[in-house]
Amino acid sequence: MSEYKTQNTHIYVTELEQASNSYLMAVVSVIAGLPLPIINVIASFFFYLAHRNASYFVRWHCIQSVLSQAVMIPFNSIAFAWTLKIMFNNSQDFLEQDTPNHYTFSGMFASEFFDSLSLYYVLYISIIILLNIVEFFAVITTAAQVRKGKNVRWFLIANITDALTSKQNRDKFRI
Repeated sequence: MSEYKTQNTHIYVTELEQASNSYLMAVVSVIAGLPLPIINVIASFFFYLAHRNASYFVRWHCIQSVLSQAVMIPFNSIAFAWTLKIMFNNSQDFLEQDTPNHYTFSGMFASEFFDSLSLYYVLYISIIILLNIVEFFAVITTAAQVRKGKNVRWFLIANITDALTSKQNRDKFRI
């Protein structure tokens, strides 16, 4: 089995794959978690729980992955809640109308939805979409770099990860 040597410790290929997969877990969970921002964090956290007895390198990257997802929760949650508020306010207004019209519910709903969008909402959603795209590509890039044996540290998140990760060797298979 080949190994990489970083900072006086040996990191095996399987550990590189596990650390890399901690980031890819967030990418895969985007498919299920796109409408609900918390799904990505939960998936990454369960991946960490499954590997909490792994080497320090794997645990460190699992925790950094969870934290990188957790940073996005407030921003995505506000965007999600704001969108739901606009949608439900528009559907309530449509249902309260007394006069019948020739619009279908979906056509009227879409029309009212786009009419009620404010400049602040459009700007906020645009920024959130841009942040999510940047974070998505950063996660993929980090996963690729970690798989190659490079220790990628995210700005500010790495310092929190250092504080949270125990240096105690929990790998029961390591000699």
